[in-house]
Amino acid sequence: MTHSRRPRIHLRFSFFVFNALLFMLRDSSLTLMFYTVCAIHEAGHIAAASFCGIHIVAVDITGFGIIMKTSGRCLEPQRNELAVLLAGPAVNVLAFVLTSGTFAVLNLAAAVYNLLPYRRLDGGAILALIAEGSPKEETICRCTGAAKVGISAVLLLLTVFAGFSAAPLFIASVILLISEKP
Repeated sequence: MTHSRRPRIHLRFSFFVFNALLFMLRDSSLTLMFYTVCAIHEAGHIAAASFCGIHIVAVDITGFGIIMKTSGRCLEPQRNELAVLLAGPAVNVLAFVLTSGTFAVLNLAAAVYNLLPYRRLDGGAILALIAEGSPKEETICRCTGAAKVGISAVLLLLTVFAGFSAAPLFIASVILLISEKP
């Protein structure tokens, strides 16, 4: 099935805040490489969605990543949703294996970051998809909640003991933590 209408693209305020932090707290020479890694990640999601026959109607570009909204005509099979969610990190891992240097490391970091258990990231969306309706849903939610607090605590310790360079990761973890839906 082909769709002639292109997805609507929205730049959210948090995207600009994230960029300001990125430019203030990081070496600006890495910025283009960072955005290339992000584009590779999102291309993985888009390719998987296309392969699974999922039509993307809107793209929200936020400070926490890109959120793709699909047509709500029918619910996608869980395996298709899982394939699309895993495709972004998988492409980053592939780029890590095929490249070298800082670019490879950034790809691996993007894969790991996106698999963290926050709902706004691929890992959290995967856990929510698997847990939804499961008899263990409440236990999974409690465990992921504890993991998110633990991640923030570790990043705080890194910021305090390893220096200010870990601060953007700590800030991002706190923002992701407080922006979670209860």
